[in-house]
Amino acid sequence: MAKLVFISTFGADDVERASLPLALATAALASGHEVHLYFQGPAVELLEKNHDRDALQHEPFPSLGELIEIFREAEGHLYGCAPCLQSRGLKQEDLLDGVRIVGGAAMVEQCLNADKVFTYA
Repeated sequence: MAKLVFISTFGADDVERASLPLALATAALASGHEVHLYFQGPAVELLEKNHDRDALQHEPFPSLGELIEIFREAEGHLYGCAPCLQSRGLKQEDLLDGVRIVGGAAMVEQCLNADKVFTYA
């Protein structure tokens, strides 16, 4: 199967656009692919432990909370952009379990080693 990287930059500011990479990444996991999902810009706020993701839904998609939980349960890889998190005062302990904070070099390396990269900007 393929190694896929998804990059999401939308959060509560645009729920429809935030839903798209999550839905596609989850579908890719269900198809047996290795999936890495990077959150940048406002999207990193969705990784906060205390964020009410379940209140954010764009029909016909499940809520952002459900999509993230499905992704995590299917053992997808979640990443938060280090500078984006830092600018919002968010640290590792503020994030969902399993989220890795990474800088640009690690993200570029993952993209270079992926079979396909999907961006939502």
